[in-house]
Amino acid sequence: MADWIALSDRAEPLEPDTPALLMQGALVMELALPLEVPCVLLDYRLTGAEPRALSVFHDPKMGIGILHRQGERLVRHTLPGPLPRDIGIARLILRWDAPARTWGLRYELPESGVFVDSCGVNPLPLPLADLLALCGGIGITQRHPALLWFGATRGENPPERAPWIGLRTPVATAMGYCPAGTLKPGDVVLTADGGARAVQSVRKMDLPSRGFFAPVLLRGPYFADRTDLLVSADQLIALSGPEVEYLFAEDEVLAEARHLTDGWSALFDDRRAVTSCVSIDLGSPDLLQSDGCLLASHHNGPLASRPPLLRRLLHSYEAVPLLALLGRGNGRRAA
Repeated sequence: MADWIALSDRAEPLEPDTPALLMQGALVMELALPLEVPCVLLDYRLTGAEPRALSVFHDPKMGIGILHRQGERLVRHTLPGPLPRDIGIARLILRWDAPARTWGLRYELPESGVFVDSCGVNPLPLPLADLLALCGGIGITQRHPALLWFGATRGENPPERAPWIGLRTPVATAMGYCPAGTLKPGDVVLTADGGARAVQSVRKMDLPSRGFFAPVLLRGPYFADRTDLLVSADQLIALSGPEVEYLFAEDEVLAEARHLTDGWSALFDDRRAVTSCVSIDLGSPDLLQSDGCLLASHHNGPLASRPPLLRRLLHSYEAVPLLALLGRGNGRRAA
């Protein structure tokens, strides 16, 4: 699956080898619901010898309309309504394949899986310069507050959400604590049992940080001893203590960070549009020491080759009684 090549509020490409003309790809937008009245989500216009325009219209009853202009050529993409309604996040995906002369438009609710879509022929390719101007805010005459972020990928679908930790996350190594962003293959890190493991691979990424991709801020001293930790919503955290033993008859369990949010000791953090982050693969699952918090290591290989977890992973509904028993930071410890 392709990575992001550009993201809103970031005026430079995320992949250095991105071609000057994107013959195929996908433009992805996420917006906050509800949106009850017709509106312009995004309006991009550049005048000159070769006028450029990209306008996105949202109407809960009539549907989605996208106008794309390059010089004398003008293409309209439409998705007839009514659109699925909910409270939360909606995702809009415009796919184009100029060589195949096809396009697709999809409006979905990521949490529920509900979607509607349409397709057509003869799309325009997208110049990288236009995409970067759009992401950098150049030529944008209107951006609706409900539009959380947007980005583009060369694949047909947006990259899947995957576990990561922030670049400044302290990770215990044989030389002491080091920021996660400075680690490289071959470095030796310390794991939960005090053992030493060599880092097999490190993947640095720039990812959207709002909407469905919003990270979680784990606040100290409820998780780490002295510092806040920024992690992805599905980063696995090890939890232990009498409350864990009482509820699950296990010495230690794993939980996704998003299932530990209570608005205080752990909360979604959407203050930035893009986050630079890292995933650290030790070759097999283990727990990284991070200032008193234990964070699951990552798998940077193909999804099909992901090894099984070493500990029980809590479902979202299982985390609810654990949070209630722990209270808001009531002596709460993450492993």
